[in-house]
Amino acid sequence: MSKQSKEIKQLIQKTAVLEQFVFLVQTAHKQADYHASEVVERSVTNANSALSQSVKELAKEEVWQAERLLNVAWFYAKFAQDILVAEATEHLLGQDQFLELIQSPEQTKKRLNEILNRLHKRLDSYQALAEAQGNASEAAEES
Repeated sequence: MSKQSKEIKQLIQKTAVLEQFVFLVQTAHKQADYHASEVVERSVTNANSALSQSVKELAKEEVWQAERLLNVAWFYAKFAQDILVAEATEHLLGQDQFLELIQSPEQTKKRLNEILNRLHKRLDSYQALAEAQGNASEAAEES
């Protein structure tokens, strides 16, 4: 058995194990009815995409490229699993402060409104200060 065919056989085994791992993470995410994490979902999607690309490279016997893509898939799958575990821990502790690296449009809108309200208050205070200084200058000129 040549060295390359041995490497290909090992990569096929790694691919099968990794596909099972990604499936388990995806299944666990679907069963986590307390929170649907977009970060986990995207990571699983990226892992599946890297796995598919790895299989295509393996079919072309591009061993180095296939192995690199398997590593990328493992990274995404492991990241998804770690986020899922962290969110499950938060849920079990009763805090429900889930890590979202990607804000929803509602969260973004709420945050922008908070910032705009603070800016309006600050501008109003500056305007009141400017008016008070203007009134003080006028009073000083009249005396």
